[in-house]
Amino acid sequence: MNKQPVIWDPLIRIFHWSLATAFLLNYWVLEEGEDQHEWVGYYLLAALLVRILWGFIGPDNARFRSFLPTPSKVRHHVREMLAGREPVHEGHNPLGGAMIISLILMIALTGISGWMMTTDALWGEEWIEEVHETCANLSMLLVAIHIPIVVWFSKYGARNLIHQMITGRKSDNIKAITSSHRSE
Repeated sequence: MNKQPVIWDPLIRIFHWSLATAFLLNYWVLEEGEDQHEWVGYYLLAALLVRILWGFIGPDNARFRSFLPTPSKVRHHVREMLAGREPVHEGHNPLGGAMIISLILMIALTGISGWMMTTDALWGEEWIEEVHETCANLSMLLVAIHIPIVVWFSKYGARNLIHQMITGRKSDNIKAITSSHRSE
């Protein structure tokens, strides 16, 4: 049996699914101000610290340098997509990289502002609560954009991104490949 190459290592996959679960739990299920909400928030911050460290010392696809978007990379990628070509990247494409950086930053700001709310200096300060709530809502907006795009690309794109994030292995989307060859 010929196995596809590994795209995402176990740490990246565990980080992804546990961060998603923890964030959604804190956003939709756990009550603000309760111990469970705070502990899940601390987990999110700890997971982000591990991921940021892994972004410098982990395997190539985990490293920020491999997917850090630049304006020229994003423009080129968008031009290619608009021209009907889907540039295939082993890891994150420039738009996916921009989303990952945005999610990491917003969830970090949410967690840091949540922690700040528990300090003596900022306890009960309305402005920090508003910052926390705004960051959480912006994080949820990014998640609401991220999920349908990943589902769409998994169904119609060259790669099944969901399968890749579950198995860690490259997962070509045969349906998309065969339909793109038919249109040539």
